[in-house]
Amino acid sequence: MKRLPAILAFLFMASGLPAQEVDPLLDRLKTRLDSVERFEARVRMEVDVSFVNMPVKYADIRYERGKPLTIASEDFTMIPKRGLDFTLGELYEYPFMTLSLGRVMLEGKACELIKVIPTTDQSDYSIATLWLDPLGLQLLKSEIHTRKNGVYDITYTYGAAGDVLPRQIRVGFEVSGIRIPLRFLGKDTQVDREKLKAEPEQKGAIYLQFDQWKITRK
Repeated sequence: MKRLPAILAFLFMASGLPAQEVDPLLDRLKTRLDSVERFEARVRMEVDVSFVNMPVKYADIRYERGKPLTIASEDFTMIPKRGLDFTLGELYEYPFMTLSLGRVMLEGKACELIKVIPTTDQSDYSIATLWLDPLGLQLLKSEIHTRKNGVYDITYTYGAAGDVLPRQIRVGFEVSGIRIPLRFLGKDTQVDREKLKAEPEQKGAIYLQFDQWKITRK
C-alpha cells in the first residue's frame, strides 16, 4: 500500500495523461489564498444526519497566518476541519503531483478538473479531486479520499465572483468514516441511537454559512 501513489502516477503517465509536479492553476490559487493574512467570521452550522436532531448552532472563527484556526462557541466545538481549510494547507503539507483532466462543467460553470496525488504515505489523504474556476480563481468543489476517515465531498459557494473566501460550504461525508464525536454537538442535540445502530453506514452533511467576514490581505 505504501507504493500506491507511485503506481497511480505510473498508470497516469502510461495512459498518455501528463502528470505534473504542481498544476500552475492550483499554484495560482494557493498564492491567492496565501495573500490572506487574517480573517474572522460568524458561522452558522446545520447538521444533516438522519439519526441526529440538532438545532442550528453558531460559532466565531478567527485565523491569523502562522497560527491555528480558533473556533469559539457557547456549547459545541465540532466543525469539520476540512471545510475550513481555506489555505489548502493540508494538500500542500506533503509532496504531491497533479494530473490535469481538462475542462468540465459544474452547475453551468466551466471549471478545470485536477487530481492531486500525494507522493508519500505521510499525508492524511490518498487522492483529491478539485474543481477550479480559472477565471474567478476560486475552488468550487473538492472530493477528498482520506486514509482513515472516508470520503469528503465539499462544495463552496461565493457571494461574488471576486471573493477570495466562500460564503457557504457544504461538507458531505460518510457517517461511519468520520466517527462523529457526538458529545461535541451540544447538550440540546438528540441522537437516535437505535437508528444509529440499525444504519451504521450512511452519508451525512454539514452546512456552514459565514457572515460578518473581516478579511485582511497583504
